[in-house]
Amino acid sequence: MGLGLATLTPAASEVASIAGLQNSFAQSAEVTLQKLCGLRLSESTVERVTEGAGARLAKLLEEKVTFGERKPWAWQRDARGKTCASVSLDATGVRQQGSGGARCEGRMAYVGMVYNPRSAHDDRPVEPHSVRYLAGFYALDELGLQLRRQAAQVGWDDAEQQIALSDGGNGLEEFFRKNFPRAERILDFWHAAEHLTELGLALYAEDESQRQERVGAGCRQLKHEGGASMLTSLETIELSGCPPSARQAHAECLCYFRNHHHRMDYPRYLANGWQIGSGPVESACKTVVANRLKGSGIRWGEDGSDAVCHLRALYLSQPGQWESFWKNYPN
Repeated sequence: MGLGLATLTPAASEVASIAGLQNSFAQSAEVTLQKLCGLRLSESTVERVTEGAGARLAKLLEEKVTFGERKPWAWQRDARGKTCASVSLDATGVRQQGSGGARCEGRMAYVGMVYNPRSAHDDRPVEPHSVRYLAGFYALDELGLQLRRQAAQVGWDDAEQQIALSDGGNGLEEFFRKNFPRAERILDFWHAAEHLTELGLALYAEDESQRQERVGAGCRQLKHEGGASMLTSLETIELSGCPPSARQAHAECLCYFRNHHHRMDYPRYLANGWQIGSGPVESACKTVVANRLKGSGIRWGEDGSDAVCHLRALYLSQPGQWESFWKNYPN
């Protein structure tokens, strides 16, 4: 006999939520819960329990509640011997559906993370899973407040060097400037290099060999000489005889480097032993959001998908947070 939502114990609610975070609610109800623990629930019950826990978590986070032990991390040291703390932010789309299954526009879920990346210049071990995630349909101001609280709980201000990495998306630099003002803001190298690739496609559309040579040289210059040097080179490109499309591509690339070259001092970042790619947060977007919410043909209601984003972020964060949430706020 299936159980209704009101009859679930806190332990059963937690187990149902864990299952609902891994697979579809139908798979969780019909296979996972029955096979692993003999718990017979309807698909709708698993959905309500999981989304209800996520909504409860979101409300607690808004109320300034944090979970887990308040303990500074042993931040890894860079090539200069300074301890470094990292923060990153990105966004990923989640398909939505309206009332009665009607199509509607998707929503962008932000994924923020505070983390302690492994350094090649530090022999000390990193505490396993030194990362805290937040995810959901946040307004950036609210996300900033919550991410700062997460950072404070793991001793962000104790780090001698703070680093903020992003892909240069709209509003992200201002987000870091406002919420993590001491952090060195770094633009993801690969996003910057993509602009050189696009320019190469426009300037050398008829000569693949020359395009590869010029783009490769430009990327090496960007990495080893930095954004200011690359900007100077872009400003001196001869465009006489180029078609309007190539001129437009050049103007857009030039504008991009003028706006962002101050975050492209890659030679110094590399010499210091810092990361120059936003791979960790791009991976987080897949791990926290995409792996559960972006399956083939899946569409979500807005409230439910937001709730699941919050709950998966907590579940995949530093050990102790999930346990604290269920121990102190079980239902």
